[in-house]
Amino acid sequence: MPIVVPLADALPREDLPEGVSVGTHVFEVRISQVTASPYQPRKHFDEAALDTLAESIKRSGLVQPIVIRERRGAEREHTKWELVAGERRWRAAERAGLKKVPAIVVAIDDERAAEWALVENLQREDLNPIDRAGAMVALAERFGLSHGEIAERVGLDRTSVTNLVRLLELEPAVQQLIAMGALGLGHGRALLACAPGSRRIDLAKRAVREQMSVRQIESEVRERGGQRRAGGKDRSAALVDLEKQFGDYLGTKVSLRTSGKRGKIVIEFFDLDHFDALASRMGFVARG
Repeated sequence: MPIVVPLADALPREDLPEGVSVGTHVFEVRISQVTASPYQPRKHFDEAALDTLAESIKRSGLVQPIVIRERRGAEREHTKWELVAGERRWRAAERAGLKKVPAIVVAIDDERAAEWALVENLQREDLNPIDRAGAMVALAERFGLSHGEIAERVGLDRTSVTNLVRLLELEPAVQQLIAMGALGLGHGRALLACAPGSRRIDLAKRAVREQMSVRQIESEVRERGGQRRAGGKDRSAALVDLEKQFGDYLGTKVSLRTSGKRGKIVIEFFDLDHFDALASRMGFVARG
């Protein structure tokens, strides 16, 4: 029978932040009874690396257990367990032809499972910035967490979380260049200062072709006039900074649209749960 243990005593060392102890309660689970985590931030797995790990497992077996939790409604489905950590090992073990793998069961809720899926990948240091940003947005959307709260949970400062999330404001073509490693996080931040649309995409592609540095992109953006509104008018640095501060506070994208002394604040939300979380953060309670 599987043994359910507290989270702090359960995860293998590579899946934990420093200072958290390792448990020893392990049992074997059929690979076919385990399903991938819906909170897995990694969109692509390196096939060559999986093949290498699979060969190692063929020779020596899978020494380190995966971490799983009981799947909701599992009594009605074939897949009884859901991964919390160790998807690379699980995939490689299946590729190596194993039928069973060692596992530890933890009793944690969805929010905690999403947190650990992100932490595991962040600690491997090979999760690309776009996938990191997507995972953090998912935490904010699903559980109504602010950037500051996400930062505390994943061991980053709030500014780092905000800078990552802002990468998702870039066009998909530019995000793809960052996800592929053709451009880095710093390049992405520099490109955010460029007016959105074809102009920014062209600059990103040129940056790849010419192997431009972050400073070169920043210089190019300054020479072109930086951010402009759709009507062609320059946006003041103060207005851009104010948008950023509002967005940081609420944990979502905020746009300020001005016309003379008048204006609008546009606050984006992704679903009703996210809307409720934003309303709560602003102290608003709807009348029933």
